[in-house]
Amino acid sequence: MDKDLSNKAEGESGVPGSQTEDRFFQPSHWLIVLSVAILSFTLYFVTLAPTITGEDSGEFVTAAALPGIPHPPGYPLYCMVGHLFSKLPWGETAWRVNLMSAVFASLAVALLALTIIALTRSKEAAFFAALAFACSRDFWGQAVIAEVYTMNLFFVALCFLLLLLWSEGQGKGTLYAFAFFLGLGTSLHNTFLLLIPPCSLFVLSYQWTERDREQRFFQQYWKTWGGCALLAACALSVYLYLPLRSRANPFLDWGNPETLSNFLRHLRRTQYDFMFSQYPRSLGRFLNQLLTYGRFGLLQFGLLPAVIAVVGMGLLLRRRLRYAVLLLSSGLLVICGFCFWQNFEQTREWLWVMRVFGIPAYYSSAIALGAALAFLAHKKRFKFVTLLLGLFCIALPLYLNYRLNDKSGYYWAQDYGENLLYTMEEDAIFISDSDHASFSILYLQAVCGLRPDVINLRKYGYLEGDIFEALPDALRDQVGEFPARRHEPELIVWLAEYTQRPLYLSKPIKLPAEKGLRFMPFGLVFRLLRPGEEAAHREYAPEYHWRNDWEKDRRGDYTADTILYELEMAKAQECFLKGRDKAGDDPEQEGFYRGALQYVEAALKAYGRDPVVLNNAGILCARYKLFVQAAAYFEEALQALPHSQSIQQNLDKAQARLTTEKPVSPV
Repeated sequence: MDKDLSNKAEGESGVPGSQTEDRFFQPSHWLIVLSVAILSFTLYFVTLAPTITGEDSGEFVTAAALPGIPHPPGYPLYCMVGHLFSKLPWGETAWRVNLMSAVFASLAVALLALTIIALTRSKEAAFFAALAFACSRDFWGQAVIAEVYTMNLFFVALCFLLLLLWSEGQGKGTLYAFAFFLGLGTSLHNTFLLLIPPCSLFVLSYQWTERDREQRFFQQYWKTWGGCALLAACALSVYLYLPLRSRANPFLDWGNPETLSNFLRHLRRTQYDFMFSQYPRSLGRFLNQLLTYGRFGLLQFGLLPAVIAVVGMGLLLRRRLRYAVLLLSSGLLVICGFCFWQNFEQTREWLWVMRVFGIPAYYSSAIALGAALAFLAHKKRFKFVTLLLGLFCIALPLYLNYRLNDKSGYYWAQDYGENLLYTMEEDAIFISDSDHASFSILYLQAVCGLRPDVINLRKYGYLEGDIFEALPDALRDQVGEFPARRHEPELIVWLAEYTQRPLYLSKPIKLPAEKGLRFMPFGLVFRLLRPGEEAAHREYAPEYHWRNDWEKDRRGDYTADTILYELEMAKAQECFLKGRDKAGDDPEQEGFYRGALQYVEAALKAYGRDPVVLNNAGILCARYKLFVQAAAYFEEALQALPHSQSIQQNLDKAQARLTTEKPVSPV
């Protein structure tokens, strides 16, 4: 028996079956579990966002409230449970769905405490490690917004606990429960596809013994495995929500999965196939991506708790080898899998997106942290040390992460959406270029009933709307049911010719010059003007309403920084236009562009000198013949992304124009 980590050593027979002599969990254990659940929920409740936030928040709240169908693979379980939460009698609809994230996060923390108790029989270790994880950077960040990752981790934690209990002799019922919840988890997020192999191997490691081979393993266990497969398949039937709900034509009906082909397309995430091959691949790039997750890991709890967790994993490998291998392999496979699938760039937007996929690995490290604390807690002379270390492991991430994850006064996304709608004229058509724009408007229209006259054409990442029912057959055959971005210029030209409704885009795109279409900045958006069409223009920025303070309330939030970047770039556009309009063909004589460049630099300061926005700054400068400044921005962007062909092409064009045209001086 290893009293430092468990009340029961792993048996030599390899097949769990005998029950422990005492009740596996004592009343005092459940008291610890209840305590960490209440404390973590209190933390999340206090820092809960009052409305929608960035990323997919507006989309998920809308999909839950209506209910509807969000982006592939559809997240049916999230939508159904979220719909129940959206019916709560308190708070704004978005707050209710945010509350669901807090509830599942607290339950996941409780399951973590229960798992550590089952592994170590140490209540102190379970209490400290569970609350340390509750305060971890990215898990806490997901617990206060409308997203799928806390519910996803709840099922991950439940599956890991059930496997542990089964391996401790708690009977086949726990294995069947594991299979069912594995199926439910798979209906929630693709993370579970990566967890199936290590979990299956864990079970096989107990059943595939010499004695079993002699007794024909598959004949002996086919009923067990068949029952598990049947239960998992039953759980996966929640995916029927997609075609059934799509037939009702909800306001949010991404991919229209009511037909078999569209249903399979949605499940396969065919819309995102381009992501697999859009960037170059190499071993060095892959290793750099793995190192990025190493840095993410250090940010979760802080350096010392991370070191203690490494020690704890070593203890688990020595004392509970098979379960430690399960935790390690699951975490590594999830990280490697998402690095391989996404093949992400080292840009701010990509890093913001990718950070959440490592949460199951951070959960495994929290179990290891509990194992290390339990090792100390079981030694009487280290009781006080355990107390100090445990409190430190909670206090450090709480201090480091509170400011970033406190969303209790977060209104950036909602105010941004309202300001966008304020800018647009009646019966406008809007084509966004970002999720925080499209999904904010989606929520404001579908749930809050604001500005239903505006057509939001990019609810689904591709252009879609009833207005395209009049599309000519030839053009419809060319662009298909789910138009790719390369076809958008043709669709926008057709919209400009077919309708007289005001057309707005998040940013201008290149259109055929012979059509005579031009873009005019209007605050945060661009108005598409037809030949001979004029529009009353004014500076919208001073009229916009923001409930948050630009300096105090951004707190490193990606969406808030992006919104400020867009606002400063919009001011730069205003200055460029003033300079061009007032100076005519020779703006060098006036120097109106100096103020525009100051706004460009302010935008870069708000977002960070990321290669993507540096490239955007270069494009803007080149548009107004500031080729020296444009080339400088492109060169700086290439230093961060040297493999980017598009940035290299932009630099080549800017340098070529420097030799053929007289550059404009901004001063």
